[in-house]
Amino acid sequence: MADKGMTRRGFLAAGCVSAAMVGLGGFGLATQQADAAYLRPPGMASQADLIARCDRCQRCLQACPYDIITPLSLGESIVGYGTPTLDFMHGYCDFCMLCTEACPTGALRFGAPTESNIGIAKVIKDSCVAWDWTGCTVCKDECPVEGAITLDDHDRPVVHGDLCDGCGRCEEVCPSASLRAYDNTVEEKGIVVVSRTSVVAQSDGPIEGAALREGRYAKGGEDR
Repeated sequence: MADKGMTRRGFLAAGCVSAAMVGLGGFGLATQQADAAYLRPPGMASQADLIARCDRCQRCLQACPYDIITPLSLGESIVGYGTPTLDFMHGYCDFCMLCTEACPTGALRFGAPTESNIGIAKVIKDSCVAWDWTGCTVCKDECPVEGAITLDDHDRPVVHGDLCDGCGRCEEVCPSASLRAYDNTVEEKGIVVVSRTSVVAQSDGPIEGAALREGRYAKGGEDR
């Protein structure tokens, strides 16, 4: 398994670049990056709070038994570099809370709004096989929350935001890429989990891949 950790040199470099951003009038950009709607492990109070409290020790990453926590890269966010995000490519979150228990700074903590709900799944119409032809119900069949994903009259998945907890099981098992001919213009998954604070989360129903790429990490309004 590749090393997903962050080097000390990289952490110091990020700190220097962040300081330079503020010194050169980049405070607005720094604030924008601190509020970016990344999908985080359970126990986050807010994006800005996590970034302020997290010391990038990566104990949460080490504690996760499913290997779904990965640090933000410098290319993704200067301000958030090294803070934990979630990747459901090969696993999902069962809210075991080992990451929260391991956090020494309170960046992840019990009692936070995301303790039992970390995001919401969104169906990607141009990637979801069921939107092209019927027959694929994997996300519904594998969803551990009863009623969170149902099928419409055309046997296409419908996510119920009031029940979905963002665990990522649907995204992990989605077979879209293996059922389609290769096309680099569409997403690999037909359903993905996004932060409830993102622009994408504010839209009702399924979305296009272009909308996902544009608004996945952009901060939206109130949580949905």
